Amino acid sequence: MCNQIIKIALAQFDNDLNHINRTMSKIEEIVKKASQKKVDFLVFPELFLTGYDLPYIMEKNNILEINDERILSLCQMAKRNDISFLIGLPLRIQNRVYISALYINCEGNIEEIISKNYLYGMESEFFTPGTVAKLITIKGFCIGIGICFDSAHSEHITALKDRGIDMFIGSSLYSRGGGKKEMEHNFSQISCKYDILSAVVNYADKTGNWLSCGNSSFYDKTGHTYMKLAECKEGLLISQIQKDGTVCKYV
Repeated sequence: MCNQIIKIALAQFDNDLNHINRTMSKIEEIVKKASQKKVDFLVFPELFLTGYDLPYIMEKNNILEINDERILSLCQMAKRNDISFLIGLPLRIQNRVYISALYINCEGNIEEIISKNYLYGMESEFFTPGTVAKLITIKGFCIGIGICFDSAHSEHITALKDRGIDMFIGSSLYSRGGGKKEMEHNFSQISCKYDILSAVVNYADKTGNWLSCGNSSFYDKTGHTYMKLAECKEGLLISQIQKDGTVCKYV
């Protein structure tokens, strides 16, 4: 089988907290930059569109529905820049509210809606948990997705591994101090235990009342970081992944 190659970018940035329209403008700048670098798949942190500020999110009109004009704008953005991306946002589906991420393909179509299965702390007071571990397929690669705390649960990763994923990516918010240690442990263990590449994207510095530890990273199959960004540093972390038959590795 011929080698397949995908270029993946982790978008470690901070949003314009509580200002969705200004964040939309920043997202477009990031999407354009990634497109110029020929990225195939771009991943944003957890709840990036609104920021991780639960009281703000729960205010009227700050929870999106699938027909929201801002989601339509995101779809148009993907098509205009010929890039696929995963964007985190709060989503109302049939009167229930989820911490979700939309996988929008390069043709501007919403190909998958992924919701956080394992809620953390006060999230359960506001949100409904998802029930299915979901994956996406792009350029011949099968990528399992988790939203933050999902990565700490072996049931989530096992369900994805059983479906044949080549790689796991977490759209996340991890805080400084203990959060950094937890993040590194979770993703190192995912790669080691399941013999897959993994990656985590985090905020650069701050969202809501949370100080992020940054350190968005790619992990090899031995559980070692082979590429990462520093704390407080905004930027795109880009890795090319190669697949030869069933063998997946970074190049």
